[in-house]
Amino acid sequence: MNRTITSTATPLFVITLKEQHSKRYKTSDEKQNITSSQSSVTLPPLVIYPTASPFVYVSSATIESYNDDDDNMLHPKSLFTQTKAPPSFEKSHFRYISPTEFNYELPNLPIPEVAFLGRSNVGKSSLLNALTTKNLAKTSKTPGRTQQVNYFGLFPHSYSSSSSSSKQSPTNKNSSSSMNDALGCIIDLPGYGYAHAPDEIVTKWQERTQDFLQQRISLGNMQRVYILLDARRGLTPFDSSIMGWLDEAECDYTAVLTKCDAVSKAMIVRFANEICMRYHVQRLAGGDGGGGHQSPCVHVTSSRKHQGILDLMWAIDADFLNGCDILRQLHLHRM
Repeated sequence: MNRTITSTATPLFVITLKEQHSKRYKTSDEKQNITSSQSSVTLPPLVIYPTASPFVYVSSATIESYNDDDDNMLHPKSLFTQTKAPPSFEKSHFRYISPTEFNYELPNLPIPEVAFLGRSNVGKSSLLNALTTKNLAKTSKTPGRTQQVNYFGLFPHSYSSSSSSSKQSPTNKNSSSSMNDALGCIIDLPGYGYAHAPDEIVTKWQERTQDFLQQRISLGNMQRVYILLDARRGLTPFDSSIMGWLDEAECDYTAVLTKCDAVSKAMIVRFANEICMRYHVQRLAGGDGGGGHQSPCVHVTSSRKHQGILDLMWAIDADFLNGCDILRQLHLHRM
């Protein structure tokens, strides 16, 4: 599994990946026997395909399994072809939802949620600001600034902006209705790992985060957790343990590489391949039904250069749409 990439071989590494993908996709009988001809590069088996977007990779196991089971062939280049933001994002806006709007209790409403979770200093706040096109999340050079759960709701433009800008109290009659208008919520979770805070405080953050996720999963609101991974470091053992916990909690999650403008293309492909290798192991362990809840896609982002943001918007839009009808049915059943 270990490999060495010399500085002179970096361009060849990328070319070799493209050549292998071309051969693997066109000659399925020989896909297990393809090896790199470059002696300066040692590669593990390639388990990813590039999509139409240069900022999303997809597991080859998913593509090949789909093509084996169905009459219609799925080509990876047919994925993530969008060039504009999804309509739900274009016709709506994000705003911070104060805890006063749900009386300092977690909302019990049929609104789909996705959460962003990552190691402290992974660039979570900057990514959220790029997604929401607003400076809603506070950024800082000090790791661990986010110490509580923050809700950012997606509201149609027809929603009155005056009520969102005014200070609302638990007795405000418009609070409940405004929350109901949300198409979905992005949740900013406290970071894990290193932070400039006492150990006991960090432990409490992480315990509260775990309890929060378990509750939202049990209610059906949590559609997906986007776990952010620093592209300068790749998949760490701590990240893997968080993914393992999400598997046990039966929560779908997607890996997102951040700060990708700070590393080479070769490193991005290397880390994306390692992440998808974990997905392959899950599929082998679980058979056709899959052995975990990891997404077959890996997103590549740079908040500073606004790269990969559009693809991430479409992924979140799909989570909101898929969760909306089911949640409303569950909510009516509980009433």
